[in-house]
Amino acid sequence: MLLRSRYLIIIMCFFASLANAARSPFELAGSTIPAGERRSFVASVADTDMQIPITVFHGIDSGPVLTLSAGTHGDEFPAITALHRLRSEIDSAVLKGTLILVHAANLPALHQYGLSALHPGDKKNLNREFPGSANGSDTERLAHFLTEEIIGSSDYLADLHSGSAYQQLWPHIYAPFVGDEALDARTLAWAKASGMRHIILYGDRPRDPANSISYPNTAMTRGKPGLTLEIGDRGQNEEEDVLAYLDALHRLIVGIDMLPSTLPASEGQIIYEQLVEVETPVEGFFESKCKIGEFVEKGALLGIVRDYFGEPIAELRAPNRGIVLMLRNAPPANKGAALITLGVQ
Repeated sequence: MLLRSRYLIIIMCFFASLANAARSPFELAGSTIPAGERRSFVASVADTDMQIPITVFHGIDSGPVLTLSAGTHGDEFPAITALHRLRSEIDSAVLKGTLILVHAANLPALHQYGLSALHPGDKKNLNREFPGSANGSDTERLAHFLTEEIIGSSDYLADLHSGSAYQQLWPHIYAPFVGDEALDARTLAWAKASGMRHIILYGDRPRDPANSISYPNTAMTRGKPGLTLEIGDRGQNEEEDVLAYLDALHRLIVGIDMLPSTLPASEGQIIYEQLVEVETPVEGFFESKCKIGEFVEKGALLGIVRDYFGEPIAELRAPNRGIVLMLRNAPPANKGAALITLGVQ
C-alpha cells in the first residue's frame, strides 16, 4: 500500500509539473504574457522608429503557437478589421496554446499618403524581402523582425492579404510546398481546414532559408506550415470580406485543435496546381472581356488592349482552361504586365 501511495504521489507530481509548464508565461518582443491572459502591445523594430501592434492570447492549456498576420501591404484592409473583431472573440481560458495577432505588419505602408503596398521609406515590397537583415533598409529590418520574433516564436503562420487598389480577386488560399512531404501534407491539410473553396498549390518560392523571399515561405523553409489567404479586393474594406475572413480564421484555429469546433464541415473545395498569368505584349488601355470567378476555356477572349485613339492593338486570350482568380481593375497597362491570372487544375 505504501509503495502504491508513493507511485500515486509521483504520478500526481508529474501531471502537476505538466500543468505548471503549460502555464509558463509566453515571451514575445520584450513582453511577457501570463497563461490565461490576453495582452496587446506595440513592439519596436530595433534601431528604427517602426512599430508593430500585436495581441497575444496565451491559453491556460498547452498547444501550438499560431500567428495570424495582417497588413503586410499598405493597401489591404479586410484582414486588419477581421483581427480587430477576432481580438474580442477569443477566450484565453478556453484556448489551447498561444495565438499571436499581428494587427498591421507594415504600419509605414499603411499610413502613407495614397494607397500603396510598398514601404514609403525604401519603396520595397515587404513580401519580397524575407528573411531580411538587421542592418538593411527599413523594409529589410522589418522582415528581419518578423522572421526572428514572429516566425521564430510560432509553429504555424497565416499571412492575410487582399487585392490592391487596382486588382480584383476571387477569394483563394495558397498552400505552399517545399519538397518536405510531411510538412507539405500538413500545410495542405491546414489550408483545407480554412473552408476556403479555392486552394492553390504553390511551389515557386526558393527553398533556401537565407533567401526565402516571402513571409509564409520563410515559415515553410523553417519547418513550419505557412499559408497565404486572399480575401477582398480593390483596396476596399467591405463587410462581406471581413466576415469571410473571420470564418476562415476561426476554421484555421479550430483546424489545429486550439479551440473546440462548432462549425459545419466545408464542401466543394477545388485544388489548382498552377497559376497562369496573361501578360500584355504592348502598352495601352486595357478593356476586360472576362469576369472575376469566371471559368474560361483555352483560347477564350479575356481582354483587349487599345491604343490611345481607342483602336485595338492586342487581344489577350486564355492559354489554358481555368478560373479567373485575379484581374487588373484599372485600364492603364504597361507592356509585359500581368493583367489576368488563371487558376489551372
